[in-house]
Order: sequence, then C-alpha cells, then structure tokens
Amino acid sequence: MKVKKHALLLTSIFLSFSIFTAVVSTMPNNPFNLTTEPMLNNHFNPEIISFWQDHAKASDFQGVDNKRIHTISITTGNDKAVVISQGRNESVLKYKELAYDLHLQGFDIFLIDHRGQGFSERFGGDQYRGYVEHFQDYVDDLNQYISSLDLEKHYRQRYLLSHSMGAAISALYLQQYQNPFQATVFFSPMFSINLGPLPNFIAKIITYTSAEICTWFSDKACYTPGGKGYEKKDFERNHLTSSEARFYANQHETQMFPETQLGDATMRWVATSISATEQAINNASKINIPILLIQAGDDEIVTTKGQIAFFENVTFCKFNSYLSIENARHEILLERDEFRLTALTRTFQFLTDTAQGKLTCTK
Repeated sequence: MKVKKHALLLTSIFLSFSIFTAVVSTMPNNPFNLTTEPMLNNHFNPEIISFWQDHAKASDFQGVDNKRIHTISITTGNDKAVVISQGRNESVLKYKELAYDLHLQGFDIFLIDHRGQGFSERFGGDQYRGYVEHFQDYVDDLNQYISSLDLEKHYRQRYLLSHSMGAAISALYLQQYQNPFQATVFFSPMFSINLGPLPNFIAKIITYTSAEICTWFSDKACYTPGGKGYEKKDFERNHLTSSEARFYANQHETQMFPETQLGDATMRWVATSISATEQAINNASKINIPILLIQAGDDEIVTTKGQIAFFENVTFCKFNSYLSIENARHEILLERDEFRLTALTRTFQFLTDTAQGKLTCTK
C-alpha cells in the first residue's frame, strides 16, 4: 500500500513536469558493458584492484578550519570528467568498481572523502563518531576542491555524481556557487532522513538541545540514542544492499583499512543535517543544470518525502528526470545487478543526452 501511494504521488508530479519516469523490477540489458556480480569476488576483482593501484592518486588539502581533507584523482587522458560526492560513513574505497566502470566509459574521476570520514581528518572526540560542526563545512570543502580542479580548462564534458548525504552537499553547492558542471545525478539523495514517526521540527529541537547539553558533561560529541562506534556487520543484518558480493567487497576494503571505519551519527550531525535537507529543498529552484534523481524504492535510510519535495521545487530545467527503482535498497551503487545496471544505464544515457545537447535548461 505504501509503494502504491508513493507511485500515485510521483505520477502526478511527473505529469505536471512532463518528465519520463520508470519503475524497474526486471533484469535490464547491459549496453555499456558494466561490471556484474559474477565478475566480482570479496575484493572486487583483480582488474578493478589493478586499475585502482595503477591510477588512483591520493592527495590532501586543508578545508574549513584547516581540517585535512583526503581526495583521489584518476586521470588517464580523457576529455570527460566526473566528480563524486560520497554519502555518510563512506570512503573513496567504496567507489572502486564505479570508478572502473566510469573509466571504461572514457571519464577521468575525482573523489573526495568528506570531513570526518574516510581517510579525512576525524573529530568529535574520537575516530568513530560521525560528526560535523556545521553541514555548510561539507559544502565549502566541496567548493574548494572543485575550484582547485579547474575542470573547465581541462575537460570538454563535466558532471557531478552524488550519493545520499553527498547529494545534499552537492545540492547546496549547486545552489550557492558558480559551478563547471553540465549535469548532475543524485543517487538515493538525502533530502529527508528516516526519523520514524518523529516530525523534523521536534527532531531538530531534541538533537540540537541534546548536542548542546552533551558539551556540558563531555568533550566528546554524543551519539544518537543507542549509537556506538564501528561494528562489523553480517550481510543478513544489513539494510543497505541486497548484493552479497558487493556487500563483502566493500566490507573487505573497510577491514583492510581500519582508519576508514566510522560509527554511528552524533546528535550534532543529525541536527545540522536535518536543517541542511530543508535548505536544499527550499532553494532547489536555484539549480540551473539538468538533474537526474534516482530513488531506491526500498530505502530505509532516507525517505521519498524529501526527494519528491526537492524534485517538485527544481523548476529551472524542464528535462530534469526522476527514476524510481522498485525494491532497490539505499546503496544503489552497491546493489544487485538488476538495480545497479538500471541506475547506471540510465545515468550514462542521461549524460550522453546532455553532452549531445538534447537536455537543456529552460524554465
């Protein structure tokens, strides 16, 4: 019943914006010859690992408040570039398979570990607390990084891909700063967090107040109720992906590099993130490049409510597109082939159409 309700609501929005939308539940074709689960093991596969070792170049820069931010660049002489903005509790290592697929499609790839996670500098009291003082710090870091790349000078085509929290960061960046991109894709974007029955305004009061009170008694940021440091999970207990192969490949990377491990979110992170998602929705009309929003139909981390509100407010480009993938979980880029191939095939078609001038921004 919940899925049907969402489908009806989405349909009404899509008709009003004259946008093609598909809900996919069958195994798609693979026209771009992307990697598939039979090609993977618990360490992705030798080709992907060799590609990463040969081409992924790590560097750091000093972000807001001189925090050390880690980045990866993969440049192999292409005239197309993709910048990837990752989700919460992710590192650049998660994107090895995607980077390999993008490389085979003729892209150079640039990745950033957002502050407080991955290989970037940690704070909040210890390594494991998912913490940020101000969500805007993520946005300003991203702007600093993208500006340093001088993409317009080096690349004929330039795109921004984002997942979950990274999508909220990217949306705010696109709303606030001049940018070099021709289009953007949001995967499972965090425009509203799954807070259960708790309304946003009550959650903000509770989390902001709790974060402040916590500082009276401890120099460490407080976890959300029940929150704790990093804990290795079994596939059966995860709510992020239904692909066992990709789940264990990603977990292997996390075990190999324990410095990338992160625990649960803090009260401060939740509070400032709720405010950021509201800001992203309210200012969505300021985004002036084509967007593709890909929703995971079985997402337990973020909700469709914010995604629908955001998409409804992005009124600048008439060719914006919304794809809902039925039964897919939050980690679309680590999902089973039937979901991941659907998302990426649509993504590459969207980027191709943008490059060919078929998608333009007119109100």
